[in-house]
Amino acid sequence: MASITTFSRLEPEPLRPDVTAGATAPVQDPLWLLARQWQVGEFAAQDGGTPVVARWRGIAALPTRFVPGPIPQNTQLQAPRFDAMASPLETLIEHVGVPMPSGAGSAEGLRLGVDTGRLFLRLLAGQTTSRDYGPDVVRAFAVPEPGAEELAALDRATAGYAQLHAGRSLDGRLLRAELDGRDLPRLGVTIEQGDRAELRAAGADWLRLVASLFADAGPENGSWQPSRFEYTASLGTRRTADAFGETTLTAARYDSDTLDWYEFDVNGEVNLGTTAAEAGEVLTRTLMPAAVTAPGLPARRFWEFEDGRLNLASLQPAETDLAQLLLIETLSGFGNDWFVIGVELPVGRLVSGRSLVVTDTFGTRTLLRPHGDPAIGGPGRWGLFQHSMPFDADEPEGAAITNLLYLAPRLAQPVLGPVVEQVVLARDEQANLGWAVEQLKESPLQVGVELSAARPPDAPGDPDVAPDYHLAQAPPPHWIPLLPVRPGDTEQIALARGSVLDVGGRRVVRSVTDLLGGGPDGALLIPEEEVPAGGIIVQRSYQAARWVDGTLHVWAAHRTRVSSGLPPSGVRYDHLVE
Repeated sequence: MASITTFSRLEPEPLRPDVTAGATAPVQDPLWLLARQWQVGEFAAQDGGTPVVARWRGIAALPTRFVPGPIPQNTQLQAPRFDAMASPLETLIEHVGVPMPSGAGSAEGLRLGVDTGRLFLRLLAGQTTSRDYGPDVVRAFAVPEPGAEELAALDRATAGYAQLHAGRSLDGRLLRAELDGRDLPRLGVTIEQGDRAELRAAGADWLRLVASLFADAGPENGSWQPSRFEYTASLGTRRTADAFGETTLTAARYDSDTLDWYEFDVNGEVNLGTTAAEAGEVLTRTLMPAAVTAPGLPARRFWEFEDGRLNLASLQPAETDLAQLLLIETLSGFGNDWFVIGVELPVGRLVSGRSLVVTDTFGTRTLLRPHGDPAIGGPGRWGLFQHSMPFDADEPEGAAITNLLYLAPRLAQPVLGPVVEQVVLARDEQANLGWAVEQLKESPLQVGVELSAARPPDAPGDPDVAPDYHLAQAPPPHWIPLLPVRPGDTEQIALARGSVLDVGGRRVVRSVTDLLGGGPDGALLIPEEEVPAGGIIVQRSYQAARWVDGTLHVWAAHRTRVSSGLPPSGVRYDHLVE
């Protein structure tokens, strides 16, 4: 049976074409509204004005002292000064190792030595000299010829690279060692008197570029703690010139990908020796407050519809959900009473507020003291985004420090290179020890070389031959044992890095990566709690970033990741091999 679908549309028809009366929404009885306002006490309100101008005043202090590594408690020292805005904060704290050492005693830094050598030749070619000194510089500081034993210890790619550039390319490592303490390199030939200034200028420019490009950190001045696989560093700044104006910020256990203000705690047990001349500057900002807006708040304009994405009436919080109850009460009852001001502050400073003066539409000025001001009083302290000051090992969170915020000069997103070194640490309950499995090792070409962890297959047994008794079975290659020990007289258990004999019992197999610290066996003591049951992954990679002044910074950094565990090591004791 056929059907016909029809639609009807209702349209309002105004009595007159003029919409002025409806748009203005006049009040028919204004005297009644005034009486109601008087009855409920609105005329007696003290906060009836709307803020129109706000003047903020505070102190911004630039950190001037830096100490890498942990500092004992109750320590007062004269830390060296540094420029907090010369490089990103990540470069200052995270950089590890020396990418290009001075000298060619080993193959370390070979690729960077060749690349920086080419850079020097380009700088030298840009100078106006009577003749070309490039071949003389190459002959004097060429890449040395590797020996047979050195080539055997290198991986295939590095050995071929060393043979290719030996005697042909300028080694920046040798040139850097030569220019350490002298401004003119010794080339073995006579340098014309008129060309000496040009060679000095090329050498000075080259040293400046190399020093600004690579961040070197030796074992004595690095923030990386190899026993805990995390960074530790302290910054010192002085807010005021009085005797108690110094503040020390310590990043005690930084091991994440983002270095920001919340990684720093106020360290009241350390003084880094700042002076009154390093006190911070007083800042004053005059701004216009803006009303806080959020979905669900009443619209401020008369003909504006509220945002329907949030329906406060449909929320049904539980009786114990205090946070949601406070949110609903704030949005529905006091949503139009909140204002916000945006204070633009210089980056890299430790900021604390002094006062906030708000002027409303009636010209009334109200002084607002910062949160935590002793003049306010009150037993309770509530706030968000606060630094803390640990004072007891049993309470690592410590006490909240109000009215203090460090605007860390951090990077948004550096360029991350591939992983060049990787070690997995895990426990082995069957063998009653831990393992540090070296999976990648950094080569002199700054690339990761994969290390084999596969156990060689056992030889097939002979049924006519009696079984062999083995005291123990060797672990897979590059599995470094972590032996439980008790250092000193303490009851705390630590994992000491050890070594094992090879299958033949003639060679000691030790660690080959820099992540395990190097040095003699047992020198690296890892607290037991640092190696969880599931294991952790420690990685090393290179990063690059440009800073606010346009300079390029390259550094090597370590990162920790959660591991999914390791396969069984297969280590057995007192067994027979058939």
